[in-house]
Order: sequence, then C-alpha cells, then structure tokens
Amino acid sequence: MTSPNIYQRLHAVMGEVDYVQKEKKQGMNYTIVSHDAVTAKVRPILHKHGIVYHPHSLDYVQDGNRTQVNLTMRFVNVDKPEDFVDVPCLGFGIDSQDKGPGKAVSYAVKYALLKALGLETGDDPDTEVETPKHEPAKAPPARQQSTQKAGVDPARQKAVEFKDSFIADVRKCGSLDDLRLLKSDLAKAKALQALADRHRDLWDDVQSAIAKHETTILERAAA
Repeated sequence: MTSPNIYQRLHAVMGEVDYVQKEKKQGMNYTIVSHDAVTAKVRPILHKHGIVYHPHSLDYVQDGNRTQVNLTMRFVNVDKPEDFVDVPCLGFGIDSQDKGPGKAVSYAVKYALLKALGLETGDDPDTEVETPKHEPAKAPPARQQSTQKAGVDPARQKAVEFKDSFIADVRKCGSLDDLRLLKSDLAKAKALQALADRHRDLWDDVQSAIAKHETTILERAAA
C-alpha cells in the first residue's frame, strides 16, 4: 500500500479538525485565538497522520519594543522527510522587556497552523463582550459642519483601500512561495501591522482571504 503524501496527510487532518474556539483573556475586552489553544487542537491530529512541523527559516526585525519575524513553517511527511510543504507567515510581538521575539514567533506559528489547515475560529456567546447601546452622535458645532464630511474617516478609507489592494494581490499568487514573497515585503508588512493594531475587522478580512487562497493552492497541488 502506497504511503500517503504530505498533501493527502494534510487533507486528512483538515477532515478531522473543524475550528478553534476563541477565548477572552483577563484584562481584554475582545476574544482571541491563543497559540496554546491552536497547538493543543492540532498537534495530536498531525501526530496521528504522521506530520511534524517546525520553523524552517526565520528573519526578524527589531524596532524599539516591537519584533517582526518572517517565518517559514515546514510540514513534513515523517515517512518520507523529503516530502514537505512550506507555509510562509508573519509574526509581530510587542513587549517592553525581553518577550517580544517569543511573542512574534508564537504569533507566526499560530497563524501558520490556522492557515495551513484552513481552520475557522468561533466565538463563544458566553464570553462575548456586551455590545454598547447605540447612542446618536452629537452634531458638531455649526461652524465645523462646512469643513467636515459626515461619515468620512480618511485613515479608515485608506486602510480599506490597502486591504482591498492586498487581497487582490493575494488572489494573483500562484504558489505558496508567491504568497511568502508578498507578505515579506517590508512596506506591506508594516501596513498589515497597522491593520492588526487599528482595524481588526479589516485584518480579519485579509487573514480570511489568505487562508482561502492558501487552501486553493494546496488543493490545486494535490489534484
């Protein structure tokens, strides 16, 4: 009997994992998917199907208290080590002491696992933050109305335009290497970090688009 290749093994893993539950950490007003939660969810199933994963290459930039890593995660067929898949990913870690690099690597590994396996994340209604009641916005003073355009946030509009442009570039990538090169572009990496810091909904749109396209590339390769 022929041993399954790495794509077939990853396909089998995808069939056994559904999603990773988001959780709300102490002191946070929003839910997250932690590195430990993702690892605990997927490691036993990867082990079952004979897949090991490890960082294959890593570059980093230290900017004050922020660490940025460009990391490649390699998923290896244990029965045939030369049979592997590389998944590029970015990671960011901010810490005032010495934990920034560790946070950045954990962030990158977490998203490599999520995106390589096409995992969804779900919110637990019991831990969701209560939505504030809507209150009508106060009208600006009369003298300001002539110079302000209602509902227009230039910074937000710029972020939306970048998000749309980046997703369009993602969809043009024909391989995982193309995606890695796209995400390793320093200017784009800084803009992506701005989305993650200031526009979580746009950041989630980008991550979802990347995950879907990575899955498409893997499916094409398997076919």
